[in-house]
Amino acid sequence: MVTEKSTALKASMAALCLGIITGEAIAQKTQQEGNRERQSQFGRGNGPGNLMRALPVMVALDADGNAEISAAEIEGAVAALKKLDQNKDGKLTNDELRPRFGNTRGAPSRNDSTDRPPAKVTQPANPISPVPKAVGGIEPREILKLFGARGTEGVAERTLEGYRRVFGFTDTDKDGRHSKKEYIDGGRYLTRESRTGIFQASDSNKDEFVSEKEYVENRIITDEAKEIFSAMDSNNDNKLTVEEMTASKKLTDKKLAGEVFEAFDTNGNGELNIPEYLRVWGRWARL
Repeated sequence: MVTEKSTALKASMAALCLGIITGEAIAQKTQQEGNRERQSQFGRGNGPGNLMRALPVMVALDADGNAEISAAEIEGAVAALKKLDQNKDGKLTNDELRPRFGNTRGAPSRNDSTDRPPAKVTQPANPISPVPKAVGGIEPREILKLFGARGTEGVAERTLEGYRRVFGFTDTDKDGRHSKKEYIDGGRYLTRESRTGIFQASDSNKDEFVSEKEYVENRIITDEAKEIFSAMDSNNDNKLTVEEMTASKKLTDKKLAGEVFEAFDTNGNGELNIPEYLRVWGRWARL
């Protein structure tokens, strides 16, 4: 009960922050659009959705950039909002909360849906190495269980219905599957490269279509993985170090924790970001 109240309080706080600044942000945006000859800093899209994606609160709360505030991200809301306190005075002022209406060239929105040449990226820029058959003598699927992964077990029907509903939104021809044209070319959220990566991860049978079953499975795997990541991210910086993974006690064997971290750390830089972590986790979950 205490946890539910805490989560609800954090969610309410996040919503309140958004509500307080949205009105001011829209007014500010309207005033700046008085000169119609001026090119929009958001590209060609000037709708409320693009405006919301410029809000620092949304950027702070949406740690993985998937245009959704998950339960794990709500749990980390307090720490996320503290990052907006630029002068470290323990308060968030209008200057710290309002959108940055400046030149954003070179930093396109992660949800930008403006027209662009088709991306040639069909694989991650730095392809990850083959999935090891075992780490420290333990199979990857068993390692995920040590982290606390349950897969489809215990997923509420309401949650599954939500996933199916979202799937239906982008199944534009209603044939029960996502084609690359529907999901990658016609997608409105995230970057084209991100949509390509999600499509490839979901397409478990590699037939170049994503069925509802494949989509739901990917959502289950991804959402659970992000919750576990958040639980290990002790300083809420959306990155994981080997020290954090070891300190989480998810893997009680320190040597095993180090070897597992190395398997996740595909670029060898000593820290894991969420996309890097999810690429390996997703492949392990499907072995």
